[in-house]
Amino acid sequence: MDTLVIGILQRSHGVKGFLRVKSLSGETTHFLSLKWVYLRKGEQDVRFEVEEAKVRGKDVFLKLKGIDSPEASLPYLSSEIVVPKDKASPLKENEYYYGDLCRCTLIHRGEVMGRVVSVIESGACFLLEVRLTSGRTVLIPFVDAWVGEVKIDEGKIELRNPEMLE
Repeated sequence: MDTLVIGILQRSHGVKGFLRVKSLSGETTHFLSLKWVYLRKGEQDVRFEVEEAKVRGKDVFLKLKGIDSPEASLPYLSSEIVVPKDKASPLKENEYYYGDLCRCTLIHRGEVMGRVVSVIESGACFLLEVRLTSGRTVLIPFVDAWVGEVKIDEGKIELRNPEMLE
């Protein structure tokens, strides 16, 4: 199953076991349709049925079956909320999941230059961390001047300008 982390459990909310969630995408409406989630802390995933979800502005509150008090929530605080990719916030045009980008090779004029190993958020733009075929690692700004066509389904990202590789 292809999954994504969509949020982090921040703290309990109220006395009935609701949990305050930080949405990692900034979007919140997709939380309302969740029937179940995995909570991941370290190597362990625990599946929970979602009894209720509430959204107030950017605030998300989940009530998970079996967590009925603030005390019962303590072992799960700071857990990642993991769902199947089709239950995550839908992407808009020219948006990509980090995990999908990290499965791509960087191509320039048909030649494989390297593989994307991570995406870094910087103030000006996102940066692709690329491990070159030589073994060296470089950062490529994820902007039109440097990056061309992105073909997630083929696992390829076009590098327009190879100057950063020198």
